Amino acid sequence: MLHQVRRAAQPVVMQAFSARALIACRLSAPRCSPAVPCSSRNAFCSIAGNDDAKLDELREKIAEAHAQIEELIEKRVQCKKDSKQAAKRHTADLENESKYGVTKFARAMLQIPDNLERAAGSVKEEDLANDPELRKLKDGVVKMQKIVEDALKQFGVTEMKCEGAVFDPQHHEAMFAMEMPGKEPNTIFHVMEPGYMIHDRNLRAAKVGVVRG
Repeated sequence: MLHQVRRAAQPVVMQAFSARALIACRLSAPRCSPAVPCSSRNAFCSIAGNDDAKLDELREKIAEAHAQIEELIEKRVQCKKDSKQAAKRHTADLENESKYGVTKFARAMLQIPDNLERAAGSVKEEDLANDPELRKLKDGVVKMQKIVEDALKQFGVTEMKCEGAVFDPQHHEAMFAMEMPGKEPNTIFHVMEPGYMIHDRNLRAAKVGVVRG
């Protein structure tokens, strides 16, 4: 009886062992990835190439943008410099205008002190001593000379002090020259017409006589 049972179970056991062996072989065998078709590989390469081209184009645009930024920075710096220079020039122009804007008018007004000086110098001392009215007139002229002098000073116009100074062609005009014993050559010993300055500029050259060397 036992022998018959064993014989009957033997095919079932063998079938079970065969199934287990087959499963074990499948598990231990290396798995192979499915082959990629050529059309898929070509498509991938094409996409990669397009991406590289776009990346290069983007790099070029970035470099161009950086160059434009640098150019704008340089222009901004230059504009600041130009603005500062323009402001300095404007300030200098305003200063010059305020100082020297009346140059022509002041030069024309010099005939007033010239005429007053001639009037005061035309009167002799002996005539003044004998004529009270003449002394009064001269005193009025002297007072007017002082008023005109102060008015001109308000605009930076001052008379040059020439007598005894060294001749300077920038400020003096030599009308004649002669030898003067005891005086240094090239010095001024006589003023025919006084010169004037307006601030630090020559308004009118003085007409002078110079010691000949």
